[in-house]
This record gives sequence, structure tokens and C-alpha cells, in this order.
Amino acid sequence: MSRDTDRREFLKVTGSVVASSAFIGTASAAGRGSGTRYAAFNVVDLNTEQVQQKGDEQAAAAARVIQEIDPDILVVNELANNIQRARVEDGVPTEKTNIQAFVDNYLSEPQHRTLDGIEYQYTLQPTSNTGVLPEEPYDFNKDGVAGERPGDAFGFGVFPGQYAFGIASKHPIEEAGIRAFQKFRWTDMPGNLIPIEGESGVDPEGIYLTEAETAVYRLSSKTHIDVPFEVDGGTVHGLFSHPTPPVFDGPNNFNGRWNHDEVRFFADYVAGADYIYDDSGMRGGLADDASYVLMGDMNAGPGDEPLDPATKYFIENDDFTTRRLPTSPGGAQRGNPYATATFENRPKVDWVLPSPDLSLRSSSVVWPSKNASKRGLGEAVDTASDHRLVWADIDNRQRGASGRSSR
Repeated sequence: MSRDTDRREFLKVTGSVVASSAFIGTASAAGRGSGTRYAAFNVVDLNTEQVQQKGDEQAAAAARVIQEIDPDILVVNELANNIQRARVEDGVPTEKTNIQAFVDNYLSEPQHRTLDGIEYQYTLQPTSNTGVLPEEPYDFNKDGVAGERPGDAFGFGVFPGQYAFGIASKHPIEEAGIRAFQKFRWTDMPGNLIPIEGESGVDPEGIYLTEAETAVYRLSSKTHIDVPFEVDGGTVHGLFSHPTPPVFDGPNNFNGRWNHDEVRFFADYVAGADYIYDDSGMRGGLADDASYVLMGDMNAGPGDEPLDPATKYFIENDDFTTRRLPTSPGGAQRGNPYATATFENRPKVDWVLPSPDLSLRSSSVVWPSKNASKRGLGEAVDTASDHRLVWADIDNRQRGASGRSSR
């Protein structure tokens, strides 16, 4: 998996060239490229009340940004799962999933006079571990009280399905081929970084897992899911997840370790790791000849210390194409052209990464410069989220054998 240690400097040079060709970070400047357009957008706690009816400012702004790019396959991170919430609360609408409601109420209707609505025929709203409590109460967050949301759920959430994600596609979803890994246990990953009570270096004042807790604790803070799409006569696997942020932590770096192993999971999956099992019990990773695109907010960027999973599992991993990373003028003005979020400590966290057998034609981050006028796009970008939409045009004509690694 190792590559040249000067790779980051190389990326800085090539990235600057890419940024100059997409001066506002959108596809409209130079026209749409070839291939299928994939996009990932964290819209930050977009909830049921906002998308199930029209007229919400944040939802409309997010739809406006998405319509500027018109992606073929889209993942919206932090979109609440209304079906899960309805299982524990009365009055939650369930006639449509939140992703379908967002499509119907916002994405399908033009959000600016220069834009067209987008018709997504296929949607999927995976079940999330956020706010889901185990059958027996555990004090996962070590606050002295067991079995209470949000800290004692499998993933942080005040209700089941908070901070989940939804997928919308113009291409058919091969439903029989979907593999979800929501219930995969963290302890079943060989060489995992779980801080376990009593082990050397584990601080009893921090967050850790007891031996009993490791027997039930799930790896995915939301879910990891492989969704195959029918694209131009072939199959491309969309790999979706949203690892926990490596912050809000204590002396054991619990969330940092958790994020590291969540990021690692799909790197192992595309390498065909045999320890993996899905929620149906099927074992093994992705087939050697499969094409795939990893998408979403990974909460990990190159150089994030001390564990730096993005460099290890993305940048230095030949199983993902990272020779050219998307950039934006807005990020460049903040000192990092690769940035995908406004917060200062971890600015690059959102990714769209194809397998090496697919051709990356173009990519960018939707973040106009402060002095650029794009029909009010800058205002919409700010209103929608503190993250920025990342997109890539990926040609479905394969470039040849993938030559993927095995681990």
C-alpha cells in the first residue's frame, strides 16, 4: 500500500492546476464531462420536519447546490431516518422516507430560475446505528448511567436514525446485491484499535469498552453499506459510510480509534478481506474484478493525527484513485484548496473515490470564492451546511485490470 513519501507535495501541485480549471468549484463553468457524476453532501442534521414539507430554508439551499451539479448518484449525509424514529415516537410521518421526501419536495423542483429539477427514480435510506440501544443496557460512554441515549447507543443520536444518510440515483439499484454491515462487531476486525478495560495504556478515566461490551459493540457508527448500481451496462458498487468524528474525546482517543477502524473497513472490503461478514451472514469482501466508488463524509483527512487513517487507507492505497483530489477556490482562500468543510481543525473530510479500473475525468468541491458571483450560489452554499458538496465525473469504461491489493 505504500507510495512515495512526497505524494502530498505532488498532490498540492496537481490540485492547484485542477482548481484553476474550475474557477468556482462547480461543473457549469466548463460544461458537464463524460461518465457518471457522483456526489457526496453532508447537509448537517437535516431532519424529518424539514424535508417532509416544502418551504424549509436549509433544505431548499441544499437542493439548490445539488441542482447546480446535477449528480447521477448522490449521498446525503446527516439526513435523519424517519422510519427508525417512528418506531419509538408517535406522530412521525412514514408515508415516504426522508430521502424520497427530499427528492419530491426539493430536488425535483427548480430552486433557481436558471436550474432544472432533478428526477431521481431510485432512492434508498439505510438503517443507522445512531440512537439504537443494545438489548441489554450498557454504559458505553462511562458517565455512570447505563442504557441512555445518546451516549450509550451504538452510534451517537438522541433518537434512532439521527444523522443517518440517504441515497438517490438516476441509475437502477441492484437490490439483490446490496450488502449492509450495520451489525458487524468492532471486535471482529483483526488488529482493531478498541481500548479495552485493563489493557496496557488504557486510562480508566477515559472511555473504553469492557470485555462484555466488546461482545456487542458495533463497528459502524451509522452503517457501512455496499449498493450496486446498474451503470451503462455494467455494475458499479457504491460504498457508503459516515464514520464517527475523531473528536469530543478523552485520554484513550476512543473516537479517534473508532474513526480509524471505520475508515479502514472499506479499504479491507475492497481488498477482499475474509474476516468481513454482512448482516445476512455472507462472508468475504468485494470481488477482485468489481468496480466501485467510495462516497461520503469520512470525518478523516490527510494528515489528521495521530492515527491519520485517510493517508493510510486512501492516499497511500492503490485500491483507490487519489492521484488528483478535488479542490475549490473557497477552500484555497481559507488556506487549503482541498478543504470540504468550514471548521478549522479537520477541513478535508468528504470524499468521492473511484476504484483504479475506472477513469476519473473531473472533480471539484462546490465552494465559490468570496468575490465570485454565481447567481447567489455562495449564499446557498453557506445556508445549506458547514460542509461542501464534493463531486466527480467517473467514466464507466474501464481502464484495465485493477491490480488491487490483498490483505
